Amino acid sequence: MIARPAETLRLVSVFQVARGAYLQPSCSLAGSGKSLSASHAKTLLNKMSRAGKQRLFPISSTKFSVLKAADTRIESGIMESASQKLTGRVLIIDDEPQMARVVERPLVAAGLEVETVNQPEQGLQKLREEPFDLLVTDLCMPGIDGIEVLKRARVIRPETEVVVMTAHATAGTAREALKIGAIDYLTKPFSVSTDLVPLVRNVLESEAEYSDQDESDSSSQSSQQNGKPKRLIGSSQPMQKIVSLAERVAQTNAPTLLCGESGTGKEVVANLVHQKSTRSSKPMLSINCAALSETLLESELFGHTRGSFTGAVKDQEGIFAAADGGTLFLDEIGEMALSIQPKLLRFLQEGEIRRVGDSTHVRHVDVRIIAATNRNLVEAVKNGSFREDLYYRLAVVPIQLPPLREHREDLEELIGHFLEKLGSTARFSESAMKAMQRYSWPGNIRELSNAVEHAVVLSTGSTLEIEDLPAAIQESETLLVGVAGSEEEETLDAIERRTILQALHRTQYNRSQAARLLGVTRRTLGYRIRKYGLEDTIEDHQASLDPLSNTPISA
Repeated sequence: MIARPAETLRLVSVFQVARGAYLQPSCSLAGSGKSLSASHAKTLLNKMSRAGKQRLFPISSTKFSVLKAADTRIESGIMESASQKLTGRVLIIDDEPQMARVVERPLVAAGLEVETVNQPEQGLQKLREEPFDLLVTDLCMPGIDGIEVLKRARVIRPETEVVVMTAHATAGTAREALKIGAIDYLTKPFSVSTDLVPLVRNVLESEAEYSDQDESDSSSQSSQQNGKPKRLIGSSQPMQKIVSLAERVAQTNAPTLLCGESGTGKEVVANLVHQKSTRSSKPMLSINCAALSETLLESELFGHTRGSFTGAVKDQEGIFAAADGGTLFLDEIGEMALSIQPKLLRFLQEGEIRRVGDSTHVRHVDVRIIAATNRNLVEAVKNGSFREDLYYRLAVVPIQLPPLREHREDLEELIGHFLEKLGSTARFSESAMKAMQRYSWPGNIRELSNAVEHAVVLSTGSTLEIEDLPAAIQESETLLVGVAGSEEEETLDAIERRTILQALHRTQYNRSQAARLLGVTRRTLGYRIRKYGLEDTIEDHQASLDPLSNTPISA
């Protein structure tokens, strides 16, 4: 029986590469000799996925490069499901035309719309011009290799999943591809029927299952394709003010600056502004200014001419040209290099862009700019890392998004929304809800979304308890319960000890950051840590961290 899409497991290859462990046909964990039941395997993989921070996606018992099905009944189930037609658009980039055709034919036969190109630059241009659900790219190609294609694709179309094909797979290359954002890799030679098609099927099923999830760390493409704006969840007064302001701003073409901590929903607001505007029928494209080097960001924004830099083998339009008539969302605008800022300023003033390497031709484009930042741009202007004139051009209509801790009354509504999106009928216990109400949510709405998903994955019943929540929330609750009672009854030492623990917790036990947060020197903080006997607490936390991602692994 094939695993249903709702039965979400993480992609096993992530863990083979990251931890050197994988599932063998006997359903045992390689290297441990321990047998695993199906439910135990599911729980284990999802615990591991919490640390890896990879997107959930449904795994059927298909022969992936690292997961081999042993049950013949599963194999027959796969063959039955193969007859079901797929829907979606796939772009294939391979410098070997024959190999590209080998990959293309079975996908077309499965019902997919497939486009094939043999030049990486041509493929990236295709990606700029139109959306694809999946990109399949070769790793070793002349000029631009598959890793560089992957990097650029994640910026041009963050919502497009990428599969890398290679005849030279090593743990290093696979790990690099997965870390950058590839959903999987295929090692040549591979079986079209048992490797390629089932993998594509699972990716596209996953995309359909989770297409309406919340914003990701990197900006995503416009939600224009489903014709419905992403809803900003929250009935509190602060959130209703944001909605009202966004809807008013949408009726103008003025540049808009969205400010707020990471995870507060800036991209959702950007989508809302675009969908409520007269430009909603045109594209909304996005780019993360912190994700690319200075040269590459300039090229992606404005385009380039052939020979303008190493790897520029042909003329290429930029994202400004592709967004003509629509909206461009510039995420992490505060990270844009000073050398690029004058070109953005010129566009805002004159509506003109010029490709890198082109000293003569100027193009006029009609693009609305929505920018976002989690930095204090006023301070950036003062210290010289951001142009003052550009700041005032962008901040015609600034919108400040509040952190989640300032509108806790929306927690219950947000939690219900995330549970619904996960297809879960489970509900949090009263004690778990109280713990989440008391938690500070330094990662804001994104952290809340992850916490709900974490609880759903690890829970074994219909009631989600404190024990199902991430370790950070459990630790915070333990601290708060430990100091229960009125503050008047606390001694000064007890208050100071609690404050230090909270600072350490908020900074993931980074002593330098905690010291800055408390306004003391690192030496002073070290003294107080020893004074209150907190060394063991810190060591326990460090021991619980995943060495690859430096994030806590829930027990």
